[in-house]
Amino acid sequence: MSRESNDEQSLQSAVADELDTTAWRDYRKLSSESVTGDRRNVERVLAELLTTVLDQKLLARIHNDLGVLAAVDGRIDESVRHFSEAVGLIPDLQVAQENHRLISWQAAEVGRRNEQAVVSHRSTRVGIVSLLFNWPSTGGGTVHTAELARFLSRAGYEVRHFVIGYAGWSVGQVSDVTDWPIERLDFDDSAWHRAEIQRRVRRAVDTFSPDAVIITDSWSFKPRLAEALQGTPYYLRLAAQECLCPLNNVRLLWDTNGNTRACPQHQLATPDICSACVGQRSRYSGALHRAERELAGFDEPDYGRCLREAFAGATGVLVVNPLIAEMVKPHTPAVHVVPSGFDASRFPWTQSNDLPNTDQTRILFAGLVEEPMKGFTILEAAAKLIWQQRKDFRLIVTSDPVGESNEFTEFVGWKSQQELPRLMRESDIVVCPTIAEEALGRTAVEGMGAGRPVVASRIGGLPFVVLDEATGLLCEPSDPVDLARQLVRLLNDRQLQKQMGQAGRRRFEQHYTWEVILDRHYRQLLGAPVRSM
Repeated sequence: MSRESNDEQSLQSAVADELDTTAWRDYRKLSSESVTGDRRNVERVLAELLTTVLDQKLLARIHNDLGVLAAVDGRIDESVRHFSEAVGLIPDLQVAQENHRLISWQAAEVGRRNEQAVVSHRSTRVGIVSLLFNWPSTGGGTVHTAELARFLSRAGYEVRHFVIGYAGWSVGQVSDVTDWPIERLDFDDSAWHRAEIQRRVRRAVDTFSPDAVIITDSWSFKPRLAEALQGTPYYLRLAAQECLCPLNNVRLLWDTNGNTRACPQHQLATPDICSACVGQRSRYSGALHRAERELAGFDEPDYGRCLREAFAGATGVLVVNPLIAEMVKPHTPAVHVVPSGFDASRFPWTQSNDLPNTDQTRILFAGLVEEPMKGFTILEAAAKLIWQQRKDFRLIVTSDPVGESNEFTEFVGWKSQQELPRLMRESDIVVCPTIAEEALGRTAVEGMGAGRPVVASRIGGLPFVVLDEATGLLCEPSDPVDLARQLVRLLNDRQLQKQMGQAGRRRFEQHYTWEVILDRHYRQLLGAPVRSM
């Protein structure tokens, strides 16, 4: 090696020594400032020193101090990195070793807490399984399912609605955009049988891994869906009296003369009687009822066992009135009276909700005139009796063709869920003359939501919805004379109409809005929207 190169090397070494000496001096000054001075400035200068210092012991000290400053600010990952660098440079630097041990333990604890926080903040998952769902729909049970999924989602639950589709039955048709997650399970003719439906439902639900499943929108097939979901917590939701009355879900019987009567039996208590009834009266069931019973294997030897096990194995059975609860109670570990919820935004309440100022009192029938159980023929007979005495009312009916049906009846066409509240506000009285044991009576609740008095049959769930002499008046089912009597009472007393309408609105707000239903019932059943661990 030449002398010149030796001199150059000596010069570089001298410069490095001088730099390191200066760096140590600056470092000691910063160490004293770090206690009382600007910590951010100290951290900045230390970071600059890292780019110039050659002394490994000093580098280790700087990394250690930067690690301390990062730890003070809660930057745990950065702190771990600096302490690791310090120990890597000078393995026997005890202060760095101790700091590295402490911060590594703290980092592990933070990681565990973060992991627990992620788990504890996972939304509670709720599956909803529907066999007979279409959307849009005006059917009460279907509307309830749609709004249940919507409002559970809005409340923070992670919802997955499993909709079974089969073109042969025209079910599973969803043409409107939904604001809740739907998973369609479509079947063709070759796959439309019980075993394949059960298999695919089970696979889809397992993939979602819900905390609970609500089985709804099905009748005799409901026990088969429960059978498919054994091992998963599930609730059976009875929108009417499905599984209690396999004939028509409302325990309504016709005799040979076309007269009707309420049946006192139900399938859980008297399976043989109900099975014989279906055999004798199957023609009184609709085509979809008959097809669904066949799909469920209603006539097969194991169906009764499957039905009993479905109720016995349920986490709970959700019914909409206390009468149904009493029927179900002996056959399941838990039954809950959970009314259908209603979207309060469909029924805004302002001063404009006062009764219309018209010469004729408008009596609204919002139902299917061609469906005997809805009782339109009873209402029509009652209106004829009243018309013989007075001409100051008009019967408004949601049916086609649009126009005057007779001198006191006007058909206004079928109304969507969006249109119906306005029609109710434009009316004075809402009437529900059903002759069957409807479980709830959505029209009655909606009438109260619109602030209108409700005249309803004293049957099924209606007496639990309409408080007689408070939010409306009850009449004997299938009795046009009694219905006419109650309607006349309201026709004669405008103040009574207003008083009952306002009381009905209060009852709607206190018992039937989705906000109330979620708080009072579903949060108790499903837990909080965010699951704690």
